[in-house]
Amino acid sequence: MTKAPTPRIKAPKSGVRVRMYRQGHGDCFLLTFRRSRGTKPFFMLIDCGRKKGSTPADLKDKDIDMDAVIEALWTDTGGKLDVVVVTHEHEDHVSGFPKAGDDTHPFSKFHVEDLWLAWTEDGADPDANRFRELYGDKLLTLALAHEKLRALQGVGVPDGVADEIAEFLELETGHRTGAEVLKEACIEMGVAPRDISAGPAQAFAAARRTKIRGKRYKERLAGLRAMVKGEIKFLSPGDPPLPLKGVKGVRVFPFGPPRDQKLLTSLNPRQSEEFHVGPFAMGEPGAGLFAAFDGGEDASSTSPFAPRYVIRQDEVSDSIAEDAAPELAYLSMTYLAENDEDRRIDGDWMGEAQALALRLNSEVNNTSLVLAFELESSGRTLLFTGDAQRGSWVSWSDLSWDVDGTTVTAKDLLARCTFYKAGHHGSHNATLNGTLDSPHANLNWMALGDYAGDFVAMVPSNKTWAWGKKRPWRHPMKAIEHALIDKARSRVLMIEPHEPQRHDSHSGSEFDTMWAAFAKATKSEEFAVEYVVDDMPPNST
Repeated sequence: MTKAPTPRIKAPKSGVRVRMYRQGHGDCFLLTFRRSRGTKPFFMLIDCGRKKGSTPADLKDKDIDMDAVIEALWTDTGGKLDVVVVTHEHEDHVSGFPKAGDDTHPFSKFHVEDLWLAWTEDGADPDANRFRELYGDKLLTLALAHEKLRALQGVGVPDGVADEIAEFLELETGHRTGAEVLKEACIEMGVAPRDISAGPAQAFAAARRTKIRGKRYKERLAGLRAMVKGEIKFLSPGDPPLPLKGVKGVRVFPFGPPRDQKLLTSLNPRQSEEFHVGPFAMGEPGAGLFAAFDGGEDASSTSPFAPRYVIRQDEVSDSIAEDAAPELAYLSMTYLAENDEDRRIDGDWMGEAQALALRLNSEVNNTSLVLAFELESSGRTLLFTGDAQRGSWVSWSDLSWDVDGTTVTAKDLLARCTFYKAGHHGSHNATLNGTLDSPHANLNWMALGDYAGDFVAMVPSNKTWAWGKKRPWRHPMKAIEHALIDKARSRVLMIEPHEPQRHDSHSGSEFDTMWAAFAKATKSEEFAVEYVVDDMPPNST
């Protein structure tokens, strides 16, 4: 057993020290509170993961990797974590945890007292199990699509679609081809798969019992659960506020993920809810794929083809066999191009598979455990959203709690929010736009009145890496980054670049005192960026 060192990080005199680690593009936050007795700090870790290859440039030059950041976390905490929070099962949130039985992993030597998870991870929760079933169906639909793409050998298929789907399948299941995913599903169902693409019903039936959803990162979560010495809690929105053991004056309010299935799968902002210009219309990616592969009687009503490819039933040539199976008809149709050459359109509708992969990724994001921390003396709150997306935000407007005989709403808590961990690295659908009068929670519900001058945001984004990818990720999206900079008066912290940047619009003398206080509460180090949210009442001296 490795002897734990004395913690390097000290608790602040009041409030909480928020430390954002620089492991790469992903979430790893250490919250440090002062205990009411004794000198040892109370440590809470929220997520620990990153996207592969996203190490900040200044650390990469020193051959520093994820393991080195975990070692820094070990030194900072003395190896004792009072609570670990996992928001959701994605690489950039859980890849820093060990698989069960991996004693060589640097995180395996930590003492983990309690673990907090969202209700979606509770195997005894019927709503959670239902969501996993639906997700399994969609995942296997995508696996079938990948097999069709491989069979088409790129004919008529948009560039890069097969590779993107393979990457997604590998992230979720550990398998890079649809055939491997389908084979495992059938084996778990106890079915001997023949030609899987010819027998899709077997694969869809297998989804009801397979554990394939998020297999790779479920292994990480299973390893973490095996380390827990105390309690494992599954939290639902509206649950009574939770205390922190041995810490006075802090309450934790669960905001998400929502229980409502429609909101749980509502991912993209609509019109005034979004920061980019114009509506972002979303259909239901994957519906046509499912119908085509399932080959049922209703397949034609949910055709995966664009309208320009559709021929009415009474116009179909007699040359097409009357007994042709619907799914085979989809794969044999051709159209006459302007140059009078027959071209196969087998792959034209596979762009929808790409949209389905993106949607599945976002559906897991929206299962994020969302927590608001209230510092009772000052009333200040901190919001940690994971990667929660549109439906989660919309659900918060209905939340309320009874606190000592007083009704407290989510809107009340957000009005006192002076620290915001930006959702999904600042992406387009994880921070909603709006006004104070909007019916949905949004950025402008935060930090109002006496709290307006204290707003600070942390964005767990390696901006240099994300925007520099061959297919850039808008992390953070420029419109959201600018909105955060404006609201926080430049007090926005990122993983890369990690030095606070004061913008010209906030360089006047009227901002000097504010910026000096921010600089005093902020520290940028090699392995982490931190900020202290104090618990002194607003405007106190």
